[in-house]
Amino acid sequence: MKRHILKALLAIAAGLAPCGAFAADPASVRIGGVDVTPAVKVMEKHDDNIFSQQNIKKSSWITVVEPGVDLKADDGVSQLEVQYHLSNGTFHSSHGDDYLDHFVSASYAYSPTSRLTSSLSVDYSKTHDARGTTFTGSPLIFTTPDKYHETTVNGEIGYGVNGHLALAGAYSNKRYDNHHTVTKARDLDTAEGRASFSYPIAPATRAVLEARYKRFNYKLFTPTSNLDSSEQRYFAGLNWEATAMTSGSLRLGYLKKRFSSARQVGAGQFSWELGAKWAPTTYSSVQISSDYGPQETDGTGSYIKSIGADVSWDYAWNNRLSHNVYGGYHENRYQGVGVARKDRLSSAGISVDYQIQRWLGIGAGYDYLNRNSNLANTSFKDNTWSLNLLLTL
Repeated sequence: MKRHILKALLAIAAGLAPCGAFAADPASVRIGGVDVTPAVKVMEKHDDNIFSQQNIKKSSWITVVEPGVDLKADDGVSQLEVQYHLSNGTFHSSHGDDYLDHFVSASYAYSPTSRLTSSLSVDYSKTHDARGTTFTGSPLIFTTPDKYHETTVNGEIGYGVNGHLALAGAYSNKRYDNHHTVTKARDLDTAEGRASFSYPIAPATRAVLEARYKRFNYKLFTPTSNLDSSEQRYFAGLNWEATAMTSGSLRLGYLKKRFSSARQVGAGQFSWELGAKWAPTTYSSVQISSDYGPQETDGTGSYIKSIGADVSWDYAWNNRLSHNVYGGYHENRYQGVGVARKDRLSSAGISVDYQIQRWLGIGAGYDYLNRNSNLANTSFKDNTWSLNLLLTL
């Protein structure tokens, strides 16, 4: 069956590709002042380690169908966007891992003057953790994925042109829907706030001072296990767009993590965030990101100190053919009394996309992930090959 799918996709590519240029952006239908853009992506992939395990390896072909729609309205002062898509995955060798996920988002931006900007967004997802990932542990404990729903609200307001002050806040609510004997302890509320001030120090460079606060509130805890905590971050940095070739942001500062329970040990540490883009030509760009800071635990210890970097390269060979190559390395040190776990995660991949028609694209990809851990039976390697079609208006 997979050979027939491959032959069909190649036949489409050979038979439908016309000569001449095309518009890379999908078309939309305008209905009552709203631009409506539907799309559907169909992916066939092979994963040689669907449970992300060292000793319980299982491979499967996976068919993923992702239809969606995007609605936009823009009057020059305010912009409204609503998006919805679902993701339906079928594991042909492990139907207990089949899933149907839903994602909805709505965002509104209002900028009455050049000095005043504001935005509000709401995101809702009904999705899952694949077996063997995050807290799920051994795939033999349950025969289906852990399912959950999550709602996130973000808001931001900014004022000023030269000196620019921005205030932002966010709240998320995550609740698991099954396997409550183990997932109940993962229900989590998160609240955060941010204040930043930026000022130009060069024609295309701004200095930034920033303070952030984040609170994690787990809904279930015991006298011996309480992971409720707060984080405070204080950053100084730069935002730059020095030329059309380079842009990015850098934050350097101090981070303090405190736990509500005296049984958990927090920490203060140096922290950074970097994101940069280099585009030497209109058809080639390199993006680099790096950060150092804490993450919530995924089952071991009280939290994770994480350091890592990612790099990707996009290249358009012509107005039809393009590729993306990426690589990353992250080191996670698990924190807590008596915990000595350290994971090294390496990832790499390549994807190639070909635009057959303005409304039809074909792509192929390969993804590699390697986790090397000093905790027994936690290391694994995973290889995934994929072939996909993207259809729009």
